[in-house]
Amino acid sequence: MVGSIICGFWLDHTKTYKQTTLMVYILSFVGMVVFTFTLDLQYLLIVFITAGVLGFFMTGYLPLGFEFAVEITYPEPEGTSSGLLNASAQIFGILFTLAQGKLMTDYGPLAGNIFLSAWIFVGIVLTALIKSDLKRHNVNAGVTKMDVKAVPVESPTELVPNGIDYSVHTESRI
Repeated sequence: MVGSIICGFWLDHTKTYKQTTLMVYILSFVGMVVFTFTLDLQYLLIVFITAGVLGFFMTGYLPLGFEFAVEITYPEPEGTSSGLLNASAQIFGILFTLAQGKLMTDYGPLAGNIFLSAWIFVGIVLTALIKSDLKRHNVNAGVTKMDVKAVPVESPTELVPNGIDYSVHTESRI
């Protein structure tokens, strides 16, 4: 939970969506690899510390991923992109839990964790390939910088009592 809050504050402060998301993703991968290979050390304190570091970065990734998705899918509603991410996370979570359970039963925890580490690496590569077009941020930045210009709208023509229309004057009528 602490990772979510700190990463969220960092993202709000820097507005570096892709870089922050990618860095936290890479640190999650490193945490997963370290956790994978500390399981066999038989030192419970080291396993707890590496699990804590892994959890910090993995939970920190959640708000970053949602915010980045909202940025690159703008003007689609935030609920749509967040809902699709939640649904896909649930589906992949179920599939990966089943696959890791089978791997751990047949080959041990090392195989299951390497499986998850490999998929985290695939996620890093896919995230690196995403074009960082911050549509929502750019729109909001334009409004706050007052780059938005009012567009004049023609008012209905008014006739003066003598019937002459003075609202539109062109050189040919003068």
